Amino acid sequence: MAHLAAMAHRRCRAYRRPRPTATISSMSTRPAGVQRVSDARERAGEAAEPRGAEARRWRAVSLHSDNAALLCIGGLKLALHLATNGIYGYHRDELFYLAAGHHLAFGYVDFGPVTPLLARADVLLLGNSPWALRLFPALAGAAIVVLAGLVARELGGGRGAQVLASVAALASPMLLGANWLFEYVTFDQLAWMVVLLLATRAVRRDEPRLWLAVGIAAGIGLETKLTIAALGAGLVAALLVAPARRHLRTPWPWAGGAIALAIFAPNLAWQAMHGWPILDYIRTHGAGIQQDGPVPFLLYQPLVVGVLAVPLWLAGWYHLFRERDVRPLGVAAAVAFLLFLPVGKYYYPGPLIPFVLAAGAVRIASLAQRGAGWRHAVPAAGGAALLGSAIMAPIIFPVVPPSSMARFHLDTVRKDFADTVGWRELAAQVETIYRGLPASEREGAIVLASKFGQGGALLRYGRGLPPVVSPELTFWYWKPGGIEPSTVIVLGYDAPFLRRYFGQVTQVGTIGNALGVSNEERGLGIFVCREPRQPFDVLWKQLRSFG
Repeated sequence: MAHLAAMAHRRCRAYRRPRPTATISSMSTRPAGVQRVSDARERAGEAAEPRGAEARRWRAVSLHSDNAALLCIGGLKLALHLATNGIYGYHRDELFYLAAGHHLAFGYVDFGPVTPLLARADVLLLGNSPWALRLFPALAGAAIVVLAGLVARELGGGRGAQVLASVAALASPMLLGANWLFEYVTFDQLAWMVVLLLATRAVRRDEPRLWLAVGIAAGIGLETKLTIAALGAGLVAALLVAPARRHLRTPWPWAGGAIALAIFAPNLAWQAMHGWPILDYIRTHGAGIQQDGPVPFLLYQPLVVGVLAVPLWLAGWYHLFRERDVRPLGVAAAVAFLLFLPVGKYYYPGPLIPFVLAAGAVRIASLAQRGAGWRHAVPAAGGAALLGSAIMAPIIFPVVPPSSMARFHLDTVRKDFADTVGWRELAAQVETIYRGLPASEREGAIVLASKFGQGGALLRYGRGLPPVVSPELTFWYWKPGGIEPSTVIVLGYDAPFLRRYFGQVTQVGTIGNALGVSNEERGLGIFVCREPRQPFDVLWKQLRSFG
């Protein structure tokens, strides 16, 4: 019995043997700075901070560091735009948005009210210059780069994945090629990324209330460009896929959809009041799209994604369908992409690119943690994306001076570059023609521009001109009421067409530019037309062009 008691005593002493305060593995995962602070407090006689609070403080420090890295990459994108935004003059679309900013409305033929409103605000705040006008899209482009990193974080990626996602978004030819111009394309991309970030958080964190915020962002997106409706259809499909399906049993997705429609309602009301011109636009605009077809649509994707970034893009699609918790988001992206395949231009799914690249960054970063063979995968993917865009830079970014545009044939390779040239010269040419008219004719004259870019240029640069009208898109609605001109200076139509409406048609000039750049205007005639054959309002209805 005594022997048994001694054995029990020895065992109890062994069980009561104190354990080490920290294992090697736990010490290795704790930041050195945090360990030093804890040791100093213990030496000073203070109670050691609880491990949970210490871990929360370290996570806050890490999160702050991650955010700083993403903001630096976004700041680099912004700096690139600020350094180059003044090289080229106004684009034809920018001149149209400037004109639309003086005709604010709830709707327009082919876009929503957000972009004209921003154009008006930009001019009021910063003045009227190409550099100033392009500040808003530059800021939006930088925000998209940061959002790409945040999407990677929401998809479960660490700092490496987040940085890679932002770098890939910065280098994206689609974003670089669009974000330097003031067009609804950039603001549409921003709306898509906000919606996708919120939807990702709602799905992965199981927070159905976030669908309210998704509805707000989607509604603003609809007021920017209608193509975000394809993403809305994708999100509806996503909610039918587990694990997101349970969100449909809550009121939040339904309320989010109602909010989006409520925000979009003024635009719908404007369309209804004006006879649904958007349908005419879609019908005539879609005819050109159908000539391209699905095959060119797919073949162009490597160019807008970036040829060297295609592996990262493909990894993103794989990740979105491989992981169950993000599969609904893969469904949403795939539905949006496929909806554009038969009826869209190749750049329509462009807003999906930074989202898919972010998913690819998460996949590549996870592979890099598995073994030495993938150790350099993250920097290699980022370097490849940057290298691909550097090679394409002259045709996607305004780095070549306008004086060299024609010499390097950039005017034929990149139409957007060519469409920034010659507008001041056009306005000066029309001013000279107008001043050359007899005084009796100048009093009742108007200028008829065949294209909205011409009309916008004359409104921006023209001095002392009579009313300027154009029958293209929403410009058609801005004709002053009650005008009945006897003399019309006409730009862009040919003589046989004009003789159907005027008894006297005289060509007085040809549009050109000093740089020899080939664009839509170069070579078009300028005519002085007299003796109208019918009331101008009758002619105006026949000239309307919503294509």
